[in-house]
Amino acid sequence: MGGSESSQGGRKVSFGLDEREQVRVLHGIKLTEDVVNRMKESQSRRDSQRSPRSSSGTAPTAAEGKPKSAGTASPCQLSVCFWHCYRYEQEQALVQEELLRLAKREREAAGETLSTALQRERNSTNEERKRAAQLPADLDAWAVELQGREAELKRQEAFYKEQLARIERK
Repeated sequence: MGGSESSQGGRKVSFGLDEREQVRVLHGIKLTEDVVNRMKESQSRRDSQRSPRSSSGTAPTAAEGKPKSAGTASPCQLSVCFWHCYRYEQEQALVQEELLRLAKREREAAGETLSTALQRERNSTNEERKRAAQLPADLDAWAVELQGREAELKRQEAFYKEQLARIERK
């Protein structure tokens, strides 16, 4: 399972992708008020369906408090259940899409950082290659310069030897 992190907006969220590229939230998600309210609404509906009150506001009677068997569920209750399942799946799909977008953005940002670093490294390598290619030409120039200095020193040596020989003859 691939993983990533986001630190957008000052919050840190860890998430990962499974083999089907679906996001599985691991830790750190802060839900928006809208999502929290929808969750509370669906929870209160479930609670009201589980423990219905009589019209007078008293506790349900023994007959009302007993759960109905699956075979006796009304079509209305089934449609509400299917609606909740459908709504849950839709919300999950929206969350998956948002987290996939976030993962894609994070991958792109990491790729941009990597490509910038690679470009810097390529530039550095090219500069070094140019300097290495220039080195033989520089060495040849230095060799010619040294040969010229050496020839000058030999001329000076011959001159001074000749002058020394003249002085010794006198």
